[in-house]
Amino acid sequence: MRTFRMTGWLVIAVVVAVSGLPLSAGAAPAAGPSRIEGFVAAVDGSILTVALRNSDRVRVGATADTDIILRTTVQLTVMKPNDFVGVTARREANGSLTAVSINIFPPEFKGRVREAQVVMDTGNIMTNAVVFQNVKRIDGRTLYLRLPDGPSVINVPAFTDIFRLSVIPLAALKPGMRVVVRVASNTNGSLVAATITADAPAK
Repeated sequence: MRTFRMTGWLVIAVVVAVSGLPLSAGAAPAAGPSRIEGFVAAVDGSILTVALRNSDRVRVGATADTDIILRTTVQLTVMKPNDFVGVTARREANGSLTAVSINIFPPEFKGRVREAQVVMDTGNIMTNAVVFQNVKRIDGRTLYLRLPDGPSVINVPAFTDIFRLSVIPLAALKPGMRVVVRVASNTNGSLVAATITADAPAK
């Protein structure tokens, strides 16, 4: 199992790719976005309290512009034609791609996340694309994706983390849920969330 720090950062990297996300309504941040991670301690109106691993607590405000994403672990078999996905993959010596992490985007992200295949700072390949509509959309543990400039074929080993992302209201966050929050500081020192990514409780 991947650590929360690693997989949480992968999701934040995807969410940051969404274009034009405002940080707050009516307040200009005094500092660039950063992130905090921990567990939901409480939700009171538009305020999320996060319990950090060192037992400190941080209060973060949410606005109508805050994207709140629930991440649920799923199997490759749930993927279907026309699903919009983000795949982080490593390039093998023979040129093939092996998936490290797959995010199935919510419908709200279509048109906001650019469909493309790019090299990340880590050297991995990020592919944001639509699952093929023809019969070769998923073949065993191989994923076939449609890109504007042609298809992409990615191997999906059993260890690959696969998540379905869904947009939820702040009130749906419950105490104890693990969260990664991308935040900015307002001029008054308060923190405002640009994105909140939460892990669904294990079943």
